[in-house]
Amino acid sequence: MIDKLLKKVMHRLTQEESNPTADNLQIATAVLFLELAYADFELAPAEEEKIRKSLRAFFDMEDGDLDDLLLLAREKREQRDDIWLFTDTIKKSWPHATRVRVLEMLWQLVFADGHMDIQEEALMRKLTNLLGLSHGDMIMARRAANTTDI
Repeated sequence: MIDKLLKKVMHRLTQEESNPTADNLQIATAVLFLELAYADFELAPAEEEKIRKSLRAFFDMEDGDLDDLLLLAREKREQRDDIWLFTDTIKKSWPHATRVRVLEMLWQLVFADGHMDIQEEALMRKLTNLLGLSHGDMIMARRAANTTDI
């Protein structure tokens, strides 16, 4: 069943890039979280917990749906060489304020394990640009991430 669902969603993601669905946006967002979590080549338990907590709240998902989403996102992440497709899907689909909110949640993920690696900071700069956000947006999201928790 999971294989069938995976094939269906993967087909839709590649076929519907110009008209993303809610599923596409959820997968794209989850891929960004995973990419950032693995930027330092290690997924800390605190990071995994933060990913689950953030995505569950942001998409108002039950645990079973979240498990499916993360499974699909891991598959999509392994199949792509870059993150442009995922950031472009988000950039074209969501308004500025929602993209800033995603960036804030990504900063919360960076800080989840208690420190920021140089790879995480570099990826955050790249993601900011690819999401069509400004340096000022990145700074505001980073500050907000230090003072809030999902």
